[in-house]
Amino acid sequence: MDAPTNQELIRTTCPRDCYDACGIIVVKRRGETRVLGDPEHPSSRGVLCGKCAVAYNGAWRDPAVRLRTPLRRVGSKGEGKFEPIDWDDAFALVAGRFNEIIERTGGHGILHTHYTGTCSLIAGWFPLRFFNRIGAVEVDPDTVCNKAGHVALEMVFGDSLRGFDPRTSHLADCILIWGANPSSSAPHADKHWLGETPAKKVVIDPIRHPTAARADLHLQLRPGTDAAMAFALLHVLAREGRIDREFIAAHTVGWHAVESQLAACTPDWGERATGVPRDKIVKAAQIYGAGRSLLWLGQGLQRQATGGNVVRACSLLPIATGMIGKPGAGFLYMLGFPCRGIDMDYLLQSSLRPTGSAGPISHMDLPARLEDPAATKALVTWNNNIAASSPQQKRIREALRRTDLFHVAVDLFSTDTTDFADILLPAASFLEFDDLVLSYFNYSVSAQVKAIDPIGSSLSNQEIFRRLSHAMGLTDPALFESDTDILDRLLQQTGISETFSSLAAKGTVPYREAPVIPFETLSFPTPSGKIEISSERFSKLGLPYGPIPHVDEGPAAGRLRVLSPASAWLLNSSYNNDPRIRQRLKRPTVALHPEEAAWHGVSEGSAVELVNSTGRLPLNVTITDAVPPGVALVHKGRWPKLDPSGCNVNALNPGAKTDLAESSAVHSVEVELVPLDRIANPPSEDTAPANLVQQPESGS
Repeated sequence: MDAPTNQELIRTTCPRDCYDACGIIVVKRRGETRVLGDPEHPSSRGVLCGKCAVAYNGAWRDPAVRLRTPLRRVGSKGEGKFEPIDWDDAFALVAGRFNEIIERTGGHGILHTHYTGTCSLIAGWFPLRFFNRIGAVEVDPDTVCNKAGHVALEMVFGDSLRGFDPRTSHLADCILIWGANPSSSAPHADKHWLGETPAKKVVIDPIRHPTAARADLHLQLRPGTDAAMAFALLHVLAREGRIDREFIAAHTVGWHAVESQLAACTPDWGERATGVPRDKIVKAAQIYGAGRSLLWLGQGLQRQATGGNVVRACSLLPIATGMIGKPGAGFLYMLGFPCRGIDMDYLLQSSLRPTGSAGPISHMDLPARLEDPAATKALVTWNNNIAASSPQQKRIREALRRTDLFHVAVDLFSTDTTDFADILLPAASFLEFDDLVLSYFNYSVSAQVKAIDPIGSSLSNQEIFRRLSHAMGLTDPALFESDTDILDRLLQQTGISETFSSLAAKGTVPYREAPVIPFETLSFPTPSGKIEISSERFSKLGLPYGPIPHVDEGPAAGRLRVLSPASAWLLNSSYNNDPRIRQRLKRPTVALHPEEAAWHGVSEGSAVELVNSTGRLPLNVTITDAVPPGVALVHKGRWPKLDPSGCNVNALNPGAKTDLAESSAVHSVEVELVPLDRIANPPSEDTAPANLVQQPESGS
């Protein structure tokens, strides 16, 4: 794309927590700057998603909204009152407190939380070198999102971060999307990749989101019945001779523990267990088993109490049909950096960590850890917004008020979390420094190129922690490695034969010209070297030896199961502070099935509260059959401080853990709905939606 002589075009890449990793063109002309989609990028094709198009031309470049200078708290914690200080004073204050804590109690007295505020390699991972060096305790970032799925797939296949190459979809006869909503979380893959593939598309999801509505077949199952659905599909595949027994015998261990359960998991049983008509179950199995199939496992799928078992069960589909190690076949959860050559030990410098340092804790244990003054003397929050995005919202906010907790926040904006900080350090945005972006859906390598100067005196994450290391008197060379040297080293590891300059000119290049076929050699990094369907390793962790067709008990009559997926206008908690996006979000709502609304005596727009033992959340009702009975759909990501209620859906999340990896079971939260302007008399139990009273027969 050539620029007219009177304007400058800069290619860069969106590093948000999104499958697409879109290419961007920053256009500078006559003193004005616009952020647009790169027409030559295979995902964005010249158009950014709505939220990024608005925010990147709004709040992200607005000096009135961005943090511009370091700040020191002058009000009470939570008030968000600060005074400006310079960087030298800020680093001196933080370094002094951290060195004092390390000397008195050790680095384990410093806790840090981070996640996907940016997903670029250096800004997202270099700071861990600092935290490793001082022996700080990490709050495991994946436990708030997708850890159960990762650990389940690692135990079965040896690796959760290798997946099918989307470029092979033309060879697939079926694409099965299970527990993912590409229309919100991968809008360009949804529009282009799914929209253009000739493969049949099957979606399994409790919500009829736009991707599901456009699919060839949508199985709208009840929440908590995914494992049962997997076994019902396997029953049909076995009945119709679609099981690849040669593959199973040669490349797996533990199939017997699954096969012994299949006879009972008939389509009729599946209908009773999941709420999906038997004919749809049969049809989905026939489509999946008719040829080569791709399975997209969503991260939302495993955010339930038995998330580990669910992912084990769903992963049986490509295993049982031998759809592993072939083009146009396989599964994808996420693509990791190592599958493109990145050495994570180099990036993180784990060897800096003192021997015997405390390991990470789960996000589910964060409130208790923050409440304990003996365990936690200081907190660093960077790349995340725990006061909005973490479970047990009220409890976390109260813990953040501890006057003896020294809290340092690194962010672009004044968020719910930064309002509690003692020292607030302004971070530069992705438009303001060079980095690399590796999509977790496509096998690509992309340049994130500096396009504008930092707002105010803001610094990149990595530069903040370099300078803090210096202020603390640390001397390890890895803490001071320059961006230029790191970029050179990372690009060498990928083997793509590009310098950063040449990559910046192109924007994005494929990791390899030919499509990548994961597990092509059918060698698996498990203890047996095979796919471990069943294993004593699972038993030792308290899980069944093999996956089981478990069915959750549904909510009792009158109660609802809360599902809180991504919004089309927010990305986790990003973008809610952009005024134009807030206009599009309007008031927060809970979506109910018409039967559910009638039973509770509410109508469109009714004011209600969702209530459980953890908290209360006021909302307005919207009615749609896109959600099944028994479900309350509330999108995540709103900033509590920008809502009159002062809370969001995490006010209802008690922080329950999944069956594996101490991950978030947020999609198993249950509530009661309390009408605030009831329009009808309270219903009797015998008029409750039938599937809330009659529980499905046990599938275990």
